[in-house]
Amino acid sequence: MLAVRQTCALGFALMLYGGLAWGLPECKVPQGLNSDDEANYCMIHTFRNACLMSKGYDLSGENWTVMVSDYEDCTIRGCEQYLKEAGSLSEALFEKACNFVQFDRGK
Repeated sequence: MLAVRQTCALGFALMLYGGLAWGLPECKVPQGLNSDDEANYCMIHTFRNACLMSKGYDLSGENWTVMVSDYEDCTIRGCEQYLKEAGSLSEALFEKACNFVQFDRGK
């Protein structure tokens, strides 16, 4: 379990550094998450924003907009990427970051 946390922490640090270099929007963590889930929420946030950028959206400005369907698709992809790397997702984190009807929890 410690190795998973260390891997996640390292991955988060690298993504945070990469996010700063790319000029990604700041991660604003919703209330109700513990400290581990806060870091994990920001990992999902980074995955989502990278996905949106790959779809051609410019997130460098302050008032950026995206299509809801693309935002939801990238959120789902971010949650799936996090699950692939971490292997698990807390219920609180799922509810705050990934709770869309079309998200398949059985994957």
